Amino acid sequence: LSGGAVQASTWDRIASYLRLLKRAGVNALVARDCPAGLLGAFHEGKQALLMCGNNLPNDPSIVWVVLAHESAHVMQSCHGGNLMPAALLSKGMAEARRRQPNAFQELQLYHTSQHHVEAEARLIQVLPPDQVVALFEKHCSKRLSR
Repeated sequence: LSGGAVQASTWDRIASYLRLLKRAGVNALVARDCPAGLLGAFHEGKQALLMCGNNLPNDPSIVWVVLAHESAHVMQSCHGGNLMPAALLSKGMAEARRRQPNAFQELQLYHTSQHHVEAEARLIQVLPPDQVVALFEKHCSKRLSR
């Protein structure tokens, strides 16, 4: 996967993507009481995607990045595991680090068993919105066709 700079999104684009997530059986929620620093989360067992309204600015381009990141975890759930082999992930991470040296610095906050899924989500969150939607439709197609 390769992506350019984050493209600003609109509230309409976000609403459209949330409808797609709902069609796939994901319950999207906004919390106003998240711990400081937490922007979003995905609970696989409950198929719930949480956006932290109290920590997110009222800026659709930032909200989109968090939504795209958390939806990558939904894609991993749909797919039943990692979306890309380790070699491809390493290549994508190297490209991303060339553009933004600190792109994966936050991985150290996670247990090493989570590094692959979190790195994939960070690669997906910077893709253009059309590519994020296409990946979601690809990986969650079985859920969407019900």
